[in-house]
Amino acid sequence: MTDDFDRDAMDDFQFRYINLLAERVGGRAINCSDQWFASCDNLVKPGRGVFKAGEFSDKGQVMDGWESRRSFGRQFRMSQLDHDWCVLRLGFAGRIRGVDVDTHHFRGNAPLQVAVDGTHVKLDPESDTQWTEIIPLTDVLPDEQNPIPCDSTERWTHLRLRIYPDGGVARFRAYGEVLPDAGDYLEDETVDLAAVGLGGRGVAASDQFFSSTDNLVMPGRGVNMGDGWETRRRRDEFNDWAIIKLGKRGTVRKVILDTAHLRGNFPDRFSLEGCMEPDAHVPSENASWTPIIDQQSLCPDREHTYTREVLCPEDQKFSHVRLNIYPDGGVSRLRVFGIAEWDT
Repeated sequence: MTDDFDRDAMDDFQFRYINLLAERVGGRAINCSDQWFASCDNLVKPGRGVFKAGEFSDKGQVMDGWESRRSFGRQFRMSQLDHDWCVLRLGFAGRIRGVDVDTHHFRGNAPLQVAVDGTHVKLDPESDTQWTEIIPLTDVLPDEQNPIPCDSTERWTHLRLRIYPDGGVARFRAYGEVLPDAGDYLEDETVDLAAVGLGGRGVAASDQFFSSTDNLVMPGRGVNMGDGWETRRRRDEFNDWAIIKLGKRGTVRKVILDTAHLRGNFPDRFSLEGCMEPDAHVPSENASWTPIIDQQSLCPDREHTYTREVLCPEDQKFSHVRLNIYPDGGVSRLRVFGIAEWDT
């Protein structure tokens, strides 16, 4: 682990940015120099990787990660280069603030060093694609998370992980900011301002005991009860809440709240408020919150759509929304549809 990127800094880093390579947002490994022992597809999967001692295939111990064959000091290697590499497509194009090269369970077979390149292409990279080094050669430790900061400010669609000279990596995460292309949208098109694909993030909550607010803005419907935001059971007179920083500030004309899979633990009611503090990651304590939807009753395991219930003026813009649930419980997804302000 780099000296200037300690554990506390890593926690803050993960809080402020999203993993643009996560499988759930569309991150994919698309090519590599060699994957003799373990597939590069594992690099983008959730978790840190699982090790099952004594579980062997015809190629050796089964490893939950990407692992190339031994090549150092040998005349034959699949690549003529002095390293192995893997090309990955980001789920959403964006700016990379740092990466985590996790060598979990790779104790005697981790690489010694890594480097990372970036490129921006419409489809997938080809043999003549030009790459830019965004993280220079950096030492990494075995069986450790290895967070490495990135100073690049450009917009990337793909990354290339280089490992020296060979070995295994359990997971590869690229934390950063989604940078949507306004040219992909029609003028005055209604979009989900809270969606992770526009840069939406869960930034604060009264409680995240069972699951994170980040799930609220993920693509698709929740895959199970854990794929949402869920609080512990309250035993007081108050209610729980979550704040979403919209990917693009804009107006609000339609809201969808989904309680998919939440049958015995959905909230009784909810309301939605918005504020305009575009320069803040988390709104200040003195933020002025405007009602968007007054309290509405909810049902289990259902998408709830609200248009007539939207109270705010059509031209009022928001940078954040606050979802209030009464008294507690779980919500799978929150969609906030409106007209984005693309020049910000």
